[in-house]
Amino acid sequence: MIENKLLNVKELCQYLKIPKPTLYMFLRKRLIPAAKIGKQWRFNRDSIDKWMADKEKYYMDRKGRRAADVGKGHKVK
Repeated sequence: MIENKLLNVKELCQYLKIPKPTLYMFLRKRLIPAAKIGKQWRFNRDSIDKWMADKEKYYMDRKGRRAADVGKGHKVK
């Protein structure tokens, strides 16, 4: 049996637990990896997982830097 790695809009919204308008905003701004096949958007689950991991790393690194800056007496913007 072939594992389905492609998600449609509804499936991705359920997977990420976000509303459809948020996903369409991400698509409009090209913030999320996607492919349009005909008139339908498709999302590779592996690409979405990597995108999420990259976002998590970015925010964790950013938060860590800000906490370190505050501890050194630096102003946080």
